[in-house]
Amino acid sequence: MISWLTDSIVSKITLLVMGGTSLVLGLVLAHSYTSSRDIILRESEQNARNLTLSVARRIEQEFRAVSKVPAGMAEYVEAQAPSSTQNLLDLIRALVANNPEVFGAAVAFEPGGWEKDLAAYAPYFYRTAKGIEYVQLATPAYNYFQMDYYHIPKLLGRPLWTNPYFDEGGGNILMVTYSVPLFWPGDKGEHGDFRGIVTADVSLEWLTELVESIKVAQTGYCFIISDTGQFVTYPNGAYIMSESIFSIAEEQKKPRLREIGRSMIRAGSGFEDIGDALTEEEAFLAFARIPSTGWALGAVFPKHELLAEVRALHHKTVVWAGFSVALLLLVSILVARSVAKPLLRMADAAEKVGRGELDIDLSDIKTTDEVGQLARSLGHMTEGLKQRDFIRDTFGRYVTRDVVSRLLDSTDGLKLGGESREITLMMSDLRGFTALTSHMKPEDIISFLNRYLGKMVEILLDHRGVIDEIIGDGILAFFGAPEPLRDHPARALACALRMQEAMKEINALNEADGLAHLEMGIAIHTGTVVVGNIGSERRSKYGAVGSAVNFTGRMESYSTGGQVLISQAAYDHVADIVTVNKAIGIQMKGVPGTVTLYDVKGIGGPYNVYLSQVDETSRPLVPPINVTVWRLLEKTVQGTGVPALITHASQTSVVVDLCEPVEQWEDLRIKLETLGTESIEGELYGKVVSAERHLDSCTALVRLTSMSPHVHQYLTKPA
Repeated sequence: MISWLTDSIVSKITLLVMGGTSLVLGLVLAHSYTSSRDIILRESEQNARNLTLSVARRIEQEFRAVSKVPAGMAEYVEAQAPSSTQNLLDLIRALVANNPEVFGAAVAFEPGGWEKDLAAYAPYFYRTAKGIEYVQLATPAYNYFQMDYYHIPKLLGRPLWTNPYFDEGGGNILMVTYSVPLFWPGDKGEHGDFRGIVTADVSLEWLTELVESIKVAQTGYCFIISDTGQFVTYPNGAYIMSESIFSIAEEQKKPRLREIGRSMIRAGSGFEDIGDALTEEEAFLAFARIPSTGWALGAVFPKHELLAEVRALHHKTVVWAGFSVALLLLVSILVARSVAKPLLRMADAAEKVGRGELDIDLSDIKTTDEVGQLARSLGHMTEGLKQRDFIRDTFGRYVTRDVVSRLLDSTDGLKLGGESREITLMMSDLRGFTALTSHMKPEDIISFLNRYLGKMVEILLDHRGVIDEIIGDGILAFFGAPEPLRDHPARALACALRMQEAMKEINALNEADGLAHLEMGIAIHTGTVVVGNIGSERRSKYGAVGSAVNFTGRMESYSTGGQVLISQAAYDHVADIVTVNKAIGIQMKGVPGTVTLYDVKGIGGPYNVYLSQVDETSRPLVPPINVTVWRLLEKTVQGTGVPALITHASQTSVVVDLCEPVEQWEDLRIKLETLGTESIEGELYGKVVSAERHLDSCTALVRLTSMSPHVHQYLTKPA
């Protein structure tokens, strides 16, 4: 069974189709469920917030309506005192009778506040099943002066809502009271001394019925807590006035419930995932403040009820998806079998080709679909292999499409020998790379070279250059062979300029990896060479030989980092479109007279490539940087280092004062000892572009070619 699954194309196609389809369906279902769940939760949250705010406003309106009753009574008593005791009693009775939301009301006076010889007087009317009844609160068993509804507004001098309490000896129920201070008339319309209070009571039974009448999902509920967390209303009546949300949290060891309680008291409104903190099942809590009392209303929404619809929809979708997968399985098997038969024949043919048997016949596979196309392509391939078998051993030696095409299109492609042709040669080299990498890890060297060469080869091939050699960090390439190019000097120059510009990207990546900042020198020369297949019958390459190649190599040794030097011969071909920074006269070994080289900044015309402008303004370094300098010969450090000072620096060069002379075009290694007041580890590599000898010292202008990342940042920062 396992062998059939792994070896049969029918099983593989079926498994791939089914696996891919199942994965897509699974992702779609998961996304659908998640999206639906999120939408429902957002809508539910908004609805829950709206519900709690609406109920909180409704309760607030009731409390405000109640608060106006004693406030109006207090204003009346202060403005025009009742004419008699009976008149006062009638007013209080009417206040209760005309305001159904008021359970009871009282006017409680200070000693002598109603009559001078009365130490206490507090008539109270309240509702009972029989109607409105009267009781006098000024009794020895009921000291109303110590009740919160009396002495707190007396001390504060302003109205307030009390915390819930059981009014034993008064209304004898759980209630909350709104108390308004009553004052004697004062001078100029101001309040005088405290005279008493006017109260209006609200029954917690009425408030509980109001809260319980609110429908929250199927099994959800609402409750109210005071500003201290005490339950004012709750479905479990045992909690009312005897427990707080904080005591429940402590008793049940639910710190999350304590946080919820703090949020309800402090925040204006909110929506929280409370888990099972208040109930035995997962739930959400929406809450809102009741401003008048400072209480908070909460609404508990069970999660399973909010998500019931999306779960039902998800279940139906899963059932339909399962049916679709089963149907797709049947179709996949049928399709896979129709594809497998001709593929098995082609697999057998491919095995023969692998053994070198190129005489195969698949002409009876006449379908016009991809399988038929594959069969015909396999036939064409074997014919091509027959015709081109003689060059298969050298395919990998050629790196450009032009060379490969020439080999494939000509039966003389492998013939040793060449032809004389004028071409343009390019040689590039990383300045100071060999010395610098002597301290690097092998894996870092390979990482850098792959990054550098990958980019350079890409640019060379884009400009139809042929890569002759890659030796370490050096590249020898040429333009104009094997296929003639009329513009090979200009094309080579444009390629070199783009390669220099690409070094910015490479150095940015090097800096991010903690590698050194390096620069490249490039030389370009146009001359006549011999190009063709060089080597032996067993090993050959397409390359160029001649004195022009050697001359290009010598030119390159005089280039500095970031520089493109071209010879007089190359310059003559591009003089009308090239922009030159300066001409340089060189005494070159083995070449008579002075050789003129041109430092190129850019090329116009259809190429339009220019080197980015670099700020070469030299700035003095105060104090100078202490360094040690070594000479380099053929990229190898020579002798012992000598002490020196870097006195000036720019983004491309430094001025060095040495105690012994150096020659123009010498390569130097410079090791920094101090940077300002800091001792540092850092190296620079550069080429002496000018040197001025003094009596016992030498001042050299050194064009930098590579440097440590932190040294590069220091030298290139703005002055």
